[in-house]
Parts: sequence; C-alpha cells; structure tokens
Amino acid sequence: MNKPITLPAELRAQSFDLGRMAENLQHNSQEHEDVPPEFLEYWRAITLNKWRILAGGLLAGALGFVVVSFMTPLYRSTATVLIESNRPNVISVEDIQTGVTGGREHFQTQAEMLRSRDVSARVIKKLGLEDHPEFDPRQGGRGLVDRFRGWAGSLGLPIAANDTPIEADEAVDAISQKFTDRLGVQVVRLSNLIRVSFDSASRDFAAVIANATVEAFVQADMDTQYQKTQTAHQWITDRLAELKSRLDASETALQVFRDQEDMLDSRSTVLSGAGKQFEELTQKLVEARVRRSEAESAYEQVKPGIGKLADSAPGVVRNPLVQKAKEIQAEAERALGNANDRYGPAHPLYIIAANDLANARANTQRQTEVVVSSILKEYNAARATESALEEALGKSKSSIQNLNRKEIQLGPLEREVAVNRTLYQTFLARSKEIRVAIAGQTASARLVDVAVPARLPVKPDKLIIVGLAAFAGLLIACGAALLFHRLNNTLNRIEDVERKLRRPLLAALPVLKGKDALQPARLLANQPQHVYSEAIRTASTGILLSSFDSPRKVVGVTSSVSGEGKSTFAMNFSFSQAKSKSVVLLEADMRRPTFARSLGLPTTNPGLAELVAGDASLEEALLDLDGSRLKIIVAGHPPPNPLELLTSKQFGDLVNILLERFDMVVIDCPPVQLVSDALIVGRQVTGMVYVVKAGDTPVPLALAGLQRIKASGVPLFGIVLNQHDFARAERYHGEYSGFGKYGYEKAYGVSSAR
Repeated sequence: MNKPITLPAELRAQSFDLGRMAENLQHNSQEHEDVPPEFLEYWRAITLNKWRILAGGLLAGALGFVVVSFMTPLYRSTATVLIESNRPNVISVEDIQTGVTGGREHFQTQAEMLRSRDVSARVIKKLGLEDHPEFDPRQGGRGLVDRFRGWAGSLGLPIAANDTPIEADEAVDAISQKFTDRLGVQVVRLSNLIRVSFDSASRDFAAVIANATVEAFVQADMDTQYQKTQTAHQWITDRLAELKSRLDASETALQVFRDQEDMLDSRSTVLSGAGKQFEELTQKLVEARVRRSEAESAYEQVKPGIGKLADSAPGVVRNPLVQKAKEIQAEAERALGNANDRYGPAHPLYIIAANDLANARANTQRQTEVVVSSILKEYNAARATESALEEALGKSKSSIQNLNRKEIQLGPLEREVAVNRTLYQTFLARSKEIRVAIAGQTASARLVDVAVPARLPVKPDKLIIVGLAAFAGLLIACGAALLFHRLNNTLNRIEDVERKLRRPLLAALPVLKGKDALQPARLLANQPQHVYSEAIRTASTGILLSSFDSPRKVVGVTSSVSGEGKSTFAMNFSFSQAKSKSVVLLEADMRRPTFARSLGLPTTNPGLAELVAGDASLEEALLDLDGSRLKIIVAGHPPPNPLELLTSKQFGDLVNILLERFDMVVIDCPPVQLVSDALIVGRQVTGMVYVVKAGDTPVPLALAGLQRIKASGVPLFGIVLNQHDFARAERYHGEYSGFGKYGYEKAYGVSSAR
C-alpha cells in the first residue's frame, strides 16, 4: 500500500497560513465593498459618546445660565412716527425741500436720520444723559463687568478696580455710541410708519427716551427745513439785485441800438410793410414786362414797314380807325370804278370820284401813320415803366436786406433782455413764495403712537441664551466625539481584524466583568460552560486545524505589548488542551512573569531560567495544578539576560525533550514590540498565536508586530481578539454577531456594557 506523501511540519504550517491569507485577501476585497456609509459611522460615534455629549451640552447650558444671571435686564419701549410723504409743497423749487418722495429710499433715509448724531445729541442734552449712571462710563456704568466686580467683591475676591480716568470727549463719544446701540429703528413694511424703540434698565426711562427721540427728530427736521428755507431766501434775494442790474443793462443796450439804427420797436410791422411793398413791386414788374413784351411785339411788326408796309402790320390792320379809313378808301375805289365804266376819265363825275379816292387814300395813310406812332409811343412807355419798376424793386430789396442785417444784430440783444427778464421774474416769484413758506413751515414727521413703559424685559432672553449655549455645547461635544472617532485606530469590531490586520481571526474573547475578571487564568477550568471558555475552544479548534498534519505540536503565544491578555489566553488554552492530551505550559516571558501570581503557585520553585541554565532538573521545574492534568514550568528567577537563555542550545533541547514527554507544548512568549525574545522562541514553535486587545491595541502597532513575525519567518496561526465587548460593538460599531440576540450572553453568564 502506497503511503501518502507528507510535508515537513513547518512547510505544512506555512502552506496552511498562506492558504488562510489568500482566503483572507479575497474576503477583504468583499469586505471593502460592504464598508458602512460614512454617516453611519458618525452616528455610531455619536451614540457611543452620547452621555459625554449630553454632559457637554448640560455644562454649556449651565455656563450660559451663569452668564445670563449676571446680565442686566433691559426693557424696551416703542414709539411710532408717521412720515408725511405727500405734505403740501408751497415752494416749487425742489432743491429747498429735503427730497420728499414716495419711494422706499426716502423712508430708509428718515430711519437713518433717526439714528443720526444730531438727534442723539439733542436727546442727550435735553435729558441730561451725560450725567446718567446708565450712560456715563465715568460713573461706573459698565454693565456686566461692574456687576461681576461687585459680585466678586462681595465674596471677598481680590479684583483690581479700574481707576483709569476717561476724558470728556471720550465720555461724550461713549455716551453717543451707547445711545445709538440701544436705539432701534424699524421701517414698517407697506406703510409710512417707523417704529422707534429704546432699551434701558429702567422701563420708565426707556419710554421717556423713545418719545424724546421722536420729538428731537421732528424738531431737527423743522430746524433743517427752516435753515434751508432761510438760506434759499437769502440766496434768491442776493441774486435778485444782480439779475435786476443785468436786465436794466440789457434793455439799455437794446434801446441804444434801435436809436442808432432808427428802428421801430415793432419790427414786425416794419418788416411786414417792406415785404408787402416788395411783393407789390414784383407783381407790377411782372405786369409791366408783359405789357412791354406785347408793345415790343407790336413794335417789331411795324418797325420794318415804316414808309413801306406799315399798313399791312397786324397792329395797324386791327386798328378801328385804319379799318374805317380802308373801308372809305374801298368805297371810293368802287365809286371810281363805276364812274370810269359809266362816264369815262373825262367826265366830271369821274374826276370827283378820283379826287375822293385820293382823299380816302391820304386819310388811310394818315391813320396808319397815327397808329404806328401810337405803337412806338406805347413801346417806349412800356420800356420806361419796366425800367422804373426794376429800379424800385431793387431799392425795396436792398431795404429788406438792410433790415435783415439789423435784425441779426438786434436778435441777441432782444434775447438777452428776454432771458434776463424771465430770470428776474422767476426769482422774484420764488422770493415771494419763500416768504409765504417761512410763515407756513410744517414738519415732515409726527408722533402717532406714544411709547409706554414695558412690563417685561426683552433682554436677555434667558431661555434662548441658555438653549443656544446648550446647543453649542452639544455641537462642540459632537465635533469632539467625531474627531476622536476619526483618530481612533484600534480594533472595535471582529471584522476589523481581517480587514485592517489582513490576518486570519482565530476567535474573539469576550470582555470579563465582575468576579470573572478577578481570576481569568483558571476561568476555563472553573467554568467550562462560560462563553469565554467557548471562545477559547474556538481558538483551539483553529490552532489544531492549522497544525493538524504537523507532528510537532508547539504553540507560541505573543502580543504587541504587555497587558493585552496573552498570558491569560495561553493558560486557558492550555487548560482546554489538557482535558484530552498531555500538555505542558512554558512561561518564556522571563522579564515579566505572571503565572505564579495568577495560578497561586510558589514563587520559590525553580523555573525555565534555572532549567535552561542547568541549575534544576525537569522534574523539579514541572508543577502540577489541582484538578487538571496540565503541567506548568514558570519563568523562575529573572535572569540578567533572558535573550541569551532563549537563544542557547539548551533551550532548543528542552523543547525537544518536552515534545517527547507531552503531546503539546504551549509557550507564553514576551511581547514582540518590546523585546525580540518572541522572535527567537518562534524558531521552536509550530505556529504563533498573536493576541490583540479590542479597543486598545493600535492598528499600526499590531501591524508592525505582525510584520516583524513575518520577516523572521515565524509561522502564524492567526489573531485572537481579546476583551471584546460584543454588545458595545453591536450597538455602537455596527457589528452583528448575534451574541446577545440568541441568548448566549445569558446562557454563559457574561455581563456586558449596555
């Protein structure tokens, strides 16, 4: 039959450890996907420190109450003033007024004027506030500081008095500033009202100051209006004399120019007459030119025919006299023709007819000459008339041009006179209006609601101040809790072991309370059904599985520093294994031995130090425990250099001898971070158990110790999370172990912080 191939014990342990680490890395990758939200971590930090946070809030509230108790109560009285936005304006010059408009800017301006230094000075002077102890700092009116000094003096505390003198100007400024700080001005929305309030330690005095402030504001407004009106009246009066002088000078210059140019005052009449004459002359010239053209045409018709063909000219032919003469001539020619036909040239009637024809022709000639002469005369007359009208029109045009040039020179003089007259009349009217305004001066504001003494103080609001102080204390305490939570780098949950340390977890040991915490070393032996005992057995199962194939059963137990419970775990683990096999527990922490004290063993018995040094035999060093098969070798008397004993060959031989006599050897090693003894002992063990304390061991410290073990080549079975509060982890850190849910807590009698 073929035998299975078996690896050496160290290789099997290392391979098992590597397998567990591979599984751990895969688990870590999944674990990071299930990391709780950040806000959930913050909520857990707050619930973890809820009592501290509540204490911080209560402390801050108490301090706020103490501070409020020393504060002087202030009473507030309020008066209401009406701002007239549409008051009668008897003066049309808007610059004289204070800019009264209906806009919100006006009411805001009035509100700021109520807080002005002028109004406060009037009230201070009227009421004599410079001598009032509540306002004058020279009389000790320093509020909370003085009350604290008086309270401290009544208790006999050495408080130095403030005797620094205050100058008069500084006192006035301080009074005005304190007055303004206590004065409240509020514009009522969608109205013309302004509420004026004042805070004082005296309820009656607060009402008096509020009413006095409104009265001072109204009086200041009237004084301002009167002063501006007087200033405007004086300015207008001074300007009137200057404007009158300028008006007289401009009128004189205008009249001198008219006299020099011989111009009438009504220049429009002159210009209209000259224009009318120019128009008439232009019309007559046009008509004369028409007549001259007609006469010239007639003249041109008769001109070539003078002495020749004048009688054939149209103007001559159309003349009635010429036409009549030609008719007579034609009649004479017909009579001559008849006489010639009837009587002959020698007949007397023929001779008479011939004479009549000659006379008719002479008459026609005379009439023609008369008509031609009249046409010539008419042409000459038309030309003369046209020339005369052209000359007259030129003179009229020149006259109008001269008037226009004078008009250009006259215009500036007349405009200056008009402007000076308008300004003078305007300022004269304003002067009369201001005289009327001075007599009818009215204020822009009036008191409509008188301030009355208040019944209850408005400051300090003790409830709000104490509440805000408590709230601020809660916020500060929450911030501190969150800060400490962020700074906390310990192991608070079971999952943190594999997620932060990246090593397998063997078991989580519950925190012990009450009587169980007094004797933890023998807890498994005394209470085998205890949940702590169950956790030890769980860790034992993991260790046994890790070293199942290893013939060398040497288990080492170490931690980062002292106080993490490695020795307690080593003793209880040894008790659990001693029930079924022979086990020897070896205390290798010779610098700080604890077995003798924890198990009630004699301190004079030789131990590991004497055994390795050869000063005692194995039988002398082995100790028995009542009610158990477990054998123990204590550290013995502390040697000067424990490291030399642990590195000696005798120590290795001792471990081999113990393995021959016992089924398992458990070694309690010193802490890794303090000394290197555990790394030396690690060469003799099958695997090392690393114990960390929940909520106490810093993660970087544990990682550094694990790194040292890994660098030394020491196999690691896993991590034991000691003193783990399951209920606290479930409530405040989101661990769902089911420890208390399923009744294990009651069944095994473990008490936890709830």
